[in-house]
Amino acid sequence: MSWQEKRVFVTGAGGFIGSHLVKTLVREGARVHILLKKNEPTWRIQDVLDRLLVWESDITDIHSLQSILPKVNPQVIFHLAALVDISRSWDLIMPMIETNIIGTINLLTALKECRFEAFIHTSSSEEYGYAGSPPLREEQREFPVSPYSFSKLSSTFFCQMAAKTFDLPIIIARLFPVYGPSQESSMFIPSAIRELLLKKTFKMSSGEQKREFTYVDDVVEAFLKVALCPQAQGELVNVGSGIPYMIKDVIAVIQELIGDKTTVEVGALSYRKGEGMECFCDNQKLKQLTGWSPRITLEEGLRMTVAWYKSYYKTS
Repeated sequence: MSWQEKRVFVTGAGGFIGSHLVKTLVREGARVHILLKKNEPTWRIQDVLDRLLVWESDITDIHSLQSILPKVNPQVIFHLAALVDISRSWDLIMPMIETNIIGTINLLTALKECRFEAFIHTSSSEEYGYAGSPPLREEQREFPVSPYSFSKLSSTFFCQMAAKTFDLPIIIARLFPVYGPSQESSMFIPSAIRELLLKKTFKMSSGEQKREFTYVDDVVEAFLKVALCPQAQGELVNVGSGIPYMIKDVIAVIQELIGDKTTVEVGALSYRKGEGMECFCDNQKLKQLTGWSPRITLEEGLRMTVAWYKSYYKTS
């Protein structure tokens, strides 16, 4: 199956993963429509912006979505827009509900009259929370540990219900940690690279945790494969390399790649409340459904990511 001239609608297109997805879809010849909030930064997609059909709105505005989506009449929808903040703060509960839960419901409600072929909902490994010993499998019960993970799990449950009850072609892609060029966030890898390149001391925990990291191009490939896989409809699939690395070993690779004298304070920070020492996935379901396998090793991916950051900070 081909993406040539396929009508695609992407939320969260200006974000880290969304921007990489959009650029790939453009290269594949898709007719890409994107949803952008007013005044949302577009620097990640500036080089393809003239090849995109841009709709200005927000997933929290159902009336706007109900006006836009029938005009687009998309064949495939990639839903990546979300409020992301893993802080354990009560103040985040209502904003998370409004954006991540109600926003997802709004989007599917606005699509109700559209005969779409696939809707890919972006889920998060944070939803597993206290789920038990890895590798984490899709059938395990989730135990969210933050307002963010609660809100993402709730939107996942809604999508599962909508797929089964209303016979909608929804696929849930549960992402484990993703990294790569243009990622500006507080997550471990971008934070470490940014701080060390700026000659700042990077403070971290003892680094004994084991985590997996998947390069963004591999994640984009997984998105494209599940979207074109009829057997994946109605399913939840883990998207991750499934290969755990100790955090302190990852920071050592980053230090070596940056090259200059860097300072890392190991043990300066406490572990987060509810943080498990091991978190990585079983990705066999995705592999069996689509034939997907990650192609980029952590070392290769980190090399490309550090190179991008070096270039970015020279020109910014």
